[in-house]
Amino acid sequence: MTVPLDRIPDSLGYLVLADDGAVINSGGDLENNEDIAKLFLQMVHTASRIPLSSSKKDKYRKISVVWDNFMYVITVSQHKVFISKRKYIPPDPVTA
Repeated sequence: MTVPLDRIPDSLGYLVLADDGAVINSGGDLENNEDIAKLFLQMVHTASRIPLSSSKKDKYRKISVVWDNFMYVITVSQHKVFISKRKYIPPDPVTA
């Protein structure tokens, strides 16, 4: 059983997109936000063309876009694009 995207801790919103960019499901700050959907779908298509190694089997698993106080986490699974907007709390810097 999967966790509904609106129940992810610190979730501010989410989008679920089909391969063609159609919004399947959405909520929160991203509800029906087709502009963000198009932008991130273009980012996913661009990332899929960038080789990570000489092996064609290596592919990205997740893209994170981080701002000062929120971030987007984008994953692709089963021909769908999942976008989650979450609160971003930067970790404390490590001091030696």
